[in-house]
Amino acid sequence: MKNIVLIISLFVASFLSAQELLPPPPEIEITAEKKALVDELIKVTNFEKYVNSYCKPIVLEYAKQNNWDDNKTKQILENSNFKFFNRILYYTFKDDSKENLKELIKSFKQINQKRKPDEFLIPNNFQMQKDMTQFISGLVQGQLLINK
Repeated sequence: MKNIVLIISLFVASFLSAQELLPPPPEIEITAEKKALVDELIKVTNFEKYVNSYCKPIVLEYAKQNNWDDNKTKQILENSNFKFFNRILYYTFKDDSKENLKELIKSFKQINQKRKPDEFLIPNNFQMQKDMTQFISGLVQGQLLINK
């Protein structure tokens, strides 16, 4: 009986020691200069207004479907903040060169120059849209409230 317990113990110990403990993913960093360029791109494309105008109707519809009172709806809308989403934009553009970001800014300035503020073209891709969906999900669940 002792031999069986010993064999099982060795088996379990070897199995556990063979498992690699994965380190947490590294924090994605963006240089201050690139951050300033992405901030400028956000400003040039009026991206903050886009995110807010995209989110508000979805939050209002969710509030209606879930019978939220006016106070809860107002709290979610007032306390939601674009700064939670703009980090995603920093990550999206972290691998772009400064020259590429400057070229994007120049291009979007030129494209949006004659457009109305609510008709601006914005940079967007599948990942950003997926992140926007997750952002809204966190928003309606109250995870992104500044003041609870």
